[in-house]
Amino acid sequence: MRPNHNGAVANPLFDRTTHSPDRVLLAVVCGLTVFGLVMVYSASFVEGTVLYANPFYYLLRQATGAIIGLVAMLVVQRIDYRVWQRYSIHLMAGTLLLLVSVLILPASMTEVNGSRSWIRFGEGWLGIFSVQPSEFAKLAMIIYFAHWLSRRSHRLGNVTYGLAPFAVILGFICGLVMLQPDLGTTIVMVLIGGAIFFAAGANLWHVGGAALLAITAFWGLIITFRSSRWEAFLDPWSRASTEGYQIIHSLYAFGSGGVLGQGIGMSRQKYLWLPQPHTDTIYAIIGEELGLWGTIAVLLVFVIIAARGYRIAARAPTPFAALVAVGITSWLVFQAFINIAVTTGLIPFTGLTLPFLSYGSSSLISCLIAIGILLNISRHVDRSSSVTSTAKYRQRTEHATAYPLGWRDWRARLSGARSRRSPR
Repeated sequence: MRPNHNGAVANPLFDRTTHSPDRVLLAVVCGLTVFGLVMVYSASFVEGTVLYANPFYYLLRQATGAIIGLVAMLVVQRIDYRVWQRYSIHLMAGTLLLLVSVLILPASMTEVNGSRSWIRFGEGWLGIFSVQPSEFAKLAMIIYFAHWLSRRSHRLGNVTYGLAPFAVILGFICGLVMLQPDLGTTIVMVLIGGAIFFAAGANLWHVGGAALLAITAFWGLIITFRSSRWEAFLDPWSRASTEGYQIIHSLYAFGSGGVLGQGIGMSRQKYLWLPQPHTDTIYAIIGEELGLWGTIAVLLVFVIIAARGYRIAARAPTPFAALVAVGITSWLVFQAFINIAVTTGLIPFTGLTLPFLSYGSSSLISCLIAIGILLNISRHVDRSSSVTSTAKYRQRTEHATAYPLGWRDWRARLSGARSRRSPR
């Protein structure tokens, strides 16, 4: 397969490499998805029975999403990752169109729980078919920024040509999401953008300054528009019947589960005490039914995903592949740990799903497609030893001397990928 001078493939759609994908990552994600179906059913059968007279209502929808997502993942992992580079602008344009659509279409087609985040087709609460564009916007943004940054790595140290246009583009995308409003997804998208920008070799002072501005902006948003949630975070029991209700019952669930849990299907909080236990707070149901050990196991699974994902990024053959791998891994890991932190009361409530586990077909399908891209990149990784010669070590160290010790080898590898190209 012959890439052009930008590293983009110009021939077949499907990958011809004979290397296998990362089997550990594949097994972990498939196992987590199946476990998610079990927990969605356990957490939702009460609400499904009460609202729809069907205990399998949510399970059937989630299972449909899982089947579509797993098939898409297996197909995508066979598509050469460089194809996404060629269509990155098209993907971003289509995503922006969808994000604008949810703001201008009738509320009857877009609004759920006060947020205009959906495009629904058909009648009923979630319609016959529905899509949440912001979930797919994360992946489109990752692909677009990976392409954009890999083409201008030599300009990232310049505020005018690096940080400023990057911040404007990221701000525009996040602004559309914030207008829905969806603060949780906006935070995740900013974190993803920051991770990709940092990994691309940006000036650390620029990254630090941008992070400070972002924190200040989000603090202002929380104080202005979500002050009641902040007060509920500081003292949930002062708002026990309103904003503090969900976190209080989430903590009750963890306390009830103890170390070993009540057993799968035995949660008490899902009996209409904990609001929507199958979505944002499914981690609390896992804690109640499987106990401390169950919650630790879920944490470890996401640690494995992080380790495998960043390992793929470090060994990626091109800058574009490396940045896509960093973006996808950061997305899944950041979102998972924010959800877990919210559910355990460590940060204010934001309303984010737990990847692969929470109910939501758009979230599940987009995450599985992202894993498919990551698996394809893993088929192209450098399979040689991490230190094959003194010369390679010196080259990596030379790139990394400006960065903190903990990031040296990793960022050096991403920088080193800029000079590597597949044989012509």
